[in-house]
Amino acid sequence: MYKNNKIAVIIAAAGLGKRMDCGIPKQFIEIRGKTILERCVAAFENNVYIDDIYIVTSKEYVDCCYNDLTENRFKKIKDIVIGGTQRQDSVYNALMAVKDDIDYVLVHDGARPFVTEQTINSLIDSMIENDAAVVAVPVKDTIKAAKDDIFTHTLDRSKLYSVQTPQGFKKQLLIEAYKTANERKFYGTDDAVLVENLGKNVYVVNGDYNNIKITTKEDLIMSEGILLSQQKMPRIGTGFDVHQLVENRRLILGGVDIPFEKGLLGHSDADVLLHAVMDALLGAASLGDIGKHFPDNDTAYSGISSLILLSKVRDLIREANFIISNIDATVIAQKPKIAGYIDEMRQNIAQALCIDVHKINIKGTTTEKLGFCGRQEGIAAQASVLIL
Repeated sequence: MYKNNKIAVIIAAAGLGKRMDCGIPKQFIEIRGKTILERCVAAFENNVYIDDIYIVTSKEYVDCCYNDLTENRFKKIKDIVIGGTQRQDSVYNALMAVKDDIDYVLVHDGARPFVTEQTINSLIDSMIENDAAVVAVPVKDTIKAAKDDIFTHTLDRSKLYSVQTPQGFKKQLLIEAYKTANERKFYGTDDAVLVENLGKNVYVVNGDYNNIKITTKEDLIMSEGILLSQQKMPRIGTGFDVHQLVENRRLILGGVDIPFEKGLLGHSDADVLLHAVMDALLGAASLGDIGKHFPDNDTAYSGISSLILLSKVRDLIREANFIISNIDATVIAQKPKIAGYIDEMRQNIAQALCIDVHKINIKGTTTEKLGFCGRQEGIAAQASVLIL
């Protein structure tokens, strides 16, 4: 779910892949132990914003889909739909199977196994804002038009895009586009053109040149190189922060307002736990520290919630092309005890970072009454993170 909107994805996998000429549809070919379709489904299964997945395939390969996908325990798959004569018919069949409570629908080619989390998230951002958005990359080659084997004119490359999937739309808009196209007996090469024919704007989202559609045997060779380039190298970051306990301040830890006779002193809300997490994330990505991005002499950050700052750190991490693998943090305080608030802290952090709550662990410990934490003069926190 994204901003209280439920999102489904339709994965179009009904093609027979005749150009591949390998005896089975290309989406069932294995690349390094996983089928192309399995890699597509996994990209959306692992995305925090995707609620439901619908697979559309040919009648002959429904059982193959079930065997390939259900064995891998993909929990978000709601239905495997039988496709039609052409891609447009197949997607429409799946669209009619999408549950009523879905607000937005993505459509993705079952032969594009290298779609990334960043691409999906960028598309969703634009789709929610504009109702219709498509992933595309600028063309690299000069494009010419020809007639009778003679070039007639050269197109302006600066205005041309190679369109990819996923493509995302408000569900009712996409249904209207398909029904109108069917009434007019109009067949388009993608979903966007059907929406364009309603006179609606479709917005471009920067795609990824590695998000190729596997069509020929040469594409399989390219796939090996892409897999090598996408190997995720882990980077580790650590963070440590301390704030003084004083009277007449609220005690905020992990975004939770904890009842206590003292609070932490600082320019912002002094959430020592979130500060340690932010420093760990920024350090892992070689992006400095929170003092660099949110200086304590800037009035814009006076009293600000550290959850807001954590969301800004999330954006910095995304822009640097990293994803968060896991976070482990410890709050060091003699008092108060935080055990009863840990679940809420984890939920707050997960929401701010847009990651699964199970990637976050928080612990509390004391110093056995030793040092400034033991004397209840302050609270410290440390965090370790792994990003990819």
